[in-house]
Amino acid sequence: MSGPMDGQALADLARAGAARHLPRMLRLLRSLCAVDCGTGNEAGIYQVIDLLRPLLDELGARTQLVPAPGLGAHVTARLTPEGNVSQGKLLLCAHLDTVFGPGLAQRHPFHIEGEGEWACGLGAGDCKSGVLIALFGALILKEAGLLPLWELVFLFSCDEETGSQSGRLLYQREAPGARCALVFEGARERQGRPCFVTARRGVLVGSIQVQGREAHAGKDYLEGRSAVLELAHQIIRLYSFNDLDRGIYFNAAPISGGRPNGVVAGQAQAEFCVAGLASSADFARAEEQLSSLERQITVEGCTVQVRRRTLFPALERTPASAALYGRAADAARLLGWEAMEIDDPSATDAAWLSAAGVPALDALSALAEDIHTTHERLNLPSLQGRTALCALLLASFRS
Repeated sequence: MSGPMDGQALADLARAGAARHLPRMLRLLRSLCAVDCGTGNEAGIYQVIDLLRPLLDELGARTQLVPAPGLGAHVTARLTPEGNVSQGKLLLCAHLDTVFGPGLAQRHPFHIEGEGEWACGLGAGDCKSGVLIALFGALILKEAGLLPLWELVFLFSCDEETGSQSGRLLYQREAPGARCALVFEGARERQGRPCFVTARRGVLVGSIQVQGREAHAGKDYLEGRSAVLELAHQIIRLYSFNDLDRGIYFNAAPISGGRPNGVVAGQAQAEFCVAGLASSADFARAEEQLSSLERQITVEGCTVQVRRRTLFPALERTPASAALYGRAADAARLLGWEAMEIDDPSATDAAWLSAAGVPALDALSALAEDIHTTHERLNLPSLQGRTALCALLLASFRS
């Protein structure tokens, strides 16, 4: 089938395709959830990739593994229009890694509960279902001869859960020429309405290192310069930067320092996180606040060094990402849903794509509960519905 279809006929095709493929998706999801693939589990990541290969081959994608030493590999899979005549490049992104350590998949096996409404499995919602929705949404259109005349590039990273320190390089490599990105992180819903994310908040992480001077805590106490005391002042300053009205939060943990309690501490350190940064201006202000700690010394003779890095930049809404939301809302309407556009406080790889210059729309996967816990579960009606939505959204790029 290659001719034009009206919207309702296309919606019917997408629904039927999602229903037809749901049993296969569940079998594959069960296999994926049986693999320990926490960030840094190289063998597990390669097992997950091997499980996805038959589906990638069925799509006709040219698959390449991008080695990430100590992590496994990222996946790029290109689906090029016939005749190599492309109207643009569209990125479809999800991640392969989870937050769960070795042995946990076996101790918490995949199972269905709630009269078939929920699939329980580690990483089922974050983000194995997202990988499957992206692939099966495209497969529905391929089977119907309705793939858009765009190059579809699937990007599946293997270190999203730790801030994509390696994965961001993959996004930077693929950003040139990409018109937009669809990101298949977990779905959002409000008052029963599907929500699509066009803005997310960014995160800074780092450490405060304090150097003091050791001394006997009895006879030479006044000769010491307590790094622990200085760190205590620094932590109070750090928390004073909180902007509760705007949802920008500074947090220190873990904290350590000193040797036995009979010795004035000569060194101390704390790690910190700054969450809720909504814009580049917020990042700049937070970085200046953190730098100011080095200039504010309470315990004479101590020195302070602050190190920081961006865990995730902010995903800022743009006219191009708003237009992507419009496409998703139109697709949702064909399925009988009234969508909402939202921002979200959590961070995902959509931010790295946006920072690389690619407009991104996020939260295109299925609804899940208790993600990052051993009780993680995925809503199966949502899995089927979001697969149909993915097919419709991709089909919108035919025009």
